Amino acid sequence: MPQLGLGTTIPPRRTRKTTRTGRKHVPGPVWFLIAAIILLAAGVVIYPSFQYVERPFSSRPQLVFQGEAQKFPVVVEKGEAYVPLQFIQSKLDPHVFWDESGVMIVTTKDKVVKFGKESLTAYVNQYPVRLQFPVILDGNEPYVPASTLEVLYPVSTTYSEDVGIFLVKPLDTANTIGETSADTILRTKASFLSRRVQALSAGEQVVVYGDAGRWLKVETSAGFCGFIPKKQVTGLREEPPVVRQPSEYVPGPLKGKKVVLVWEQVDRITPDPSILKDMPGLNVVSPTWFHLAGTPGELENRADMRYVNWAHSQGYQVWALFSNSFDPERTSTVLRDSGLRDKIISQLLIYAEIYKLDGINIDFENVNLADGQYLTQFVREMTPMLHGQGLTVSIDVTVKSSSPNWSLFLEREKLAQVVDYVMLMAYDQYPHGSKVSGPVSTIPWTEWAIEKTLEEVPKEKLVLGVPFYTRLWTESRENSGVKVTPRALGMEGIARWLKDENVAPEYQADTGLLYAEKKAGSTTHRVWLEDAGSMKKRIQLVNHYGLAGVAAWRRGFETHDIWEAIADNLGS
Repeated sequence: MPQLGLGTTIPPRRTRKTTRTGRKHVPGPVWFLIAAIILLAAGVVIYPSFQYVERPFSSRPQLVFQGEAQKFPVVVEKGEAYVPLQFIQSKLDPHVFWDESGVMIVTTKDKVVKFGKESLTAYVNQYPVRLQFPVILDGNEPYVPASTLEVLYPVSTTYSEDVGIFLVKPLDTANTIGETSADTILRTKASFLSRRVQALSAGEQVVVYGDAGRWLKVETSAGFCGFIPKKQVTGLREEPPVVRQPSEYVPGPLKGKKVVLVWEQVDRITPDPSILKDMPGLNVVSPTWFHLAGTPGELENRADMRYVNWAHSQGYQVWALFSNSFDPERTSTVLRDSGLRDKIISQLLIYAEIYKLDGINIDFENVNLADGQYLTQFVREMTPMLHGQGLTVSIDVTVKSSSPNWSLFLEREKLAQVVDYVMLMAYDQYPHGSKVSGPVSTIPWTEWAIEKTLEEVPKEKLVLGVPFYTRLWTESRENSGVKVTPRALGMEGIARWLKDENVAPEYQADTGLLYAEKKAGSTTHRVWLEDAGSMKKRIQLVNHYGLAGVAAWRRGFETHDIWEAIADNLGS
């Protein structure tokens, strides 16, 4: 090898290597870069398939209708969802009209309904009716309360607050339904590369709203809508439309069975029916919906169409309770004025038609003794008109006592001649204001109350009112004597107290009830229990005297075994 000096050599000449195709060889680092670019591009394409769509704000839930998320937002205020008028015009009723004066007008074959903005008074065929929630404005857009929407149109509504979805489901159209055959992902488009809407479990029911080749457009029961692979849906079948009762619907009275009624206490908003448990043997619910308002001749309305739809779907009739607000002066003003009586009756008839009621339960208490005859006249005027609309009429009466405003004003015999049923409220033997501790309703006292009432009310019209509650009495010794303080509790509440205090109740033969007490220093706690055992004895009285049935105050205070005690022991 030639040398240029000590230790220096001439490097050999390098030649370029080529492939057989004549292309230049690409160094390893270049291949790595190309691969990285390809993977990055693939990641950009695939990444959305792992992303979930964002959930809307709880105050602006997403409106879903027939498998589509609508562009119109829903407004939620004070627990009530409001639907924009634009949605109603676009999807439900193109003829709904918004007047420049701020009045929404809905016309049907037999009604003209007008709603003024921010007003709790609506007009049905020129008759005023009170609303629970008004039509509101959000900006310049009118919004209609969901409860009113269900009254006006054949739809059901479901608001899922946890996921921010308000679902409007039409009841007058047939649907194709099926179930997911495996766990799957609901996506925004008919592609595995599209965003995720929700993970669905196997066996989840879906409504099918479209076919996109290998994909189906579906809607879940919670209102999630999107696409899932067709092969992951099984059991496809046609679901007929829900038959809506027409405006001339006339509910029939209960026949061939005893009345089993429970009152539903409604302080302001009717409970969500989806949370209510099964109640075996029940056939009537009576929500406390209508009350004499402060303005003479007007009714306070707390009715909710969603509750009616639920009740009818369970086979229950709805006998809405109508009370005098327990206000003697307000009551006297209405009862003594023929025009005001007519006005109240007209409103009840309108409400009964709008809410598809099956009956009215009259609950007038704390009435001046001198107004008793006017109450009887009011019921005499009311009942034929309610009967003309196919409504069952009942009235609540207290156990006979010497109290003018709570017992003596009731002309029980005359009232029983008019109405279909008389509910005997056989409880509060020792009421809240009692100066001594005592049971809500002993079995002997209940039997005595039945016998006294049967002197004026036929057995086939008498319904025994029973308590689902009891009172925990606290007796405290003071210098002036014994101070008695009661606390009303349901059956589960009393059971917890007994467990926490480690107290075992014992049977009392004279009351027919379980009794428990606990002493701690100068304080004594006493309670007479209502349970399945006491309920069975009350039902035996109903059967023994051939009464028309049983009515309970109130739903939510009972344990589930109470319904089994009623269903298993009540005769036909």
